[in-house]
Amino acid sequence: MRIAAFGEIMMRLTPPEYLMLEQTKELRLDFTGTGVNILSNLAHFGCQTSLLTNLPDNRLGEAAKARVRQLGIQDHWIGVYGDHIGSYFAEMGFGPRPTQVTYQNRRNSSFGVSGASNYEFDAFLAEVDLVHICGIALSLTEKTREAAFILAEKAHALGKKVCFDFNFRPSLNEAHGVLFMKEQYEKMLPYCDVVFGSQRDLTDLLGMELAKTLDASKQFEVLVQQFMTDYQIEYFAGTIRQGEGDKHYLTGFLFDSEKQVKAAPREIVRLDRIGAGDGYAAGVLLGISEGWSLLETVEFATANGVLAHTIQGDVPLTTRKQVKHLMEQPTVDLIR
Repeated sequence: MRIAAFGEIMMRLTPPEYLMLEQTKELRLDFTGTGVNILSNLAHFGCQTSLLTNLPDNRLGEAAKARVRQLGIQDHWIGVYGDHIGSYFAEMGFGPRPTQVTYQNRRNSSFGVSGASNYEFDAFLAEVDLVHICGIALSLTEKTREAAFILAEKAHALGKKVCFDFNFRPSLNEAHGVLFMKEQYEKMLPYCDVVFGSQRDLTDLLGMELAKTLDASKQFEVLVQQFMTDYQIEYFAGTIRQGEGDKHYLTGFLFDSEKQVKAAPREIVRLDRIGAGDGYAAGVLLGISEGWSLLETVEFATANGVLAHTIQGDVPLTTRKQVKHLMEQPTVDLIR
């Protein structure tokens, strides 16, 4: 399956050694973004991937495009438009201090100022079987919303699989209320086949209600089944994070039209807090594209998400062999 994504390439700037911005004169430079993260991971799994986006015509744009190629993602659908690349500072947390992300210039980035007329959607879709659209496109600007809707509508009409990640960011929606964003998501979802999200996305954003008369363990299952029926969703997936004492665990879930499965919880050891969700999504898309069982898919994806926490930077650089090693030999910590 040829897998592509539509989304923003961002520049990540990270102080070294868990330092805060006030403590350092050095920053590590990376290029990232939901589409970049998922596609690079799938490329490491051996899939054919490509990214549709725009970058500025300057050295930062050239460097970002070069990085995409290094990650194994085809770059021939990366165009040139606008003057800026969106960026963010990631101050790595330690112990009780959380990781702090500070965005800058996202709405004025090349991606943020690009509308549907700045992309060749028809030619792009002729080359792909599944396209991932990040929900941040619905939050960023009117132009990115327009482009995301038109791409999804065209892909759906052509019978291409559409994968969509809620990825709702309240910090990007201070100018719009929840009702406005609810309308945007409701407009997008009828075109989607695979959706990544959470209970909060369904209740707090879409306004769906839990069936309080049911046992608590069944409420989420019934909620998701109703959501999938309402929008004709083929798969719904996500992760649940839990804590027990000073330990943290990741559990993945995956629904299809008939049943749901959950992975066994896996302990999280965090070198980098960002990117685990994209690692999980890449694992799910790999399983779906290769026709794995739901259980095999969710177990692999959860292990991949846990491994993503152990890699510095957003981009999960895991291979199938590494994920299988964690699944089959979790106590072996030295490979010679």
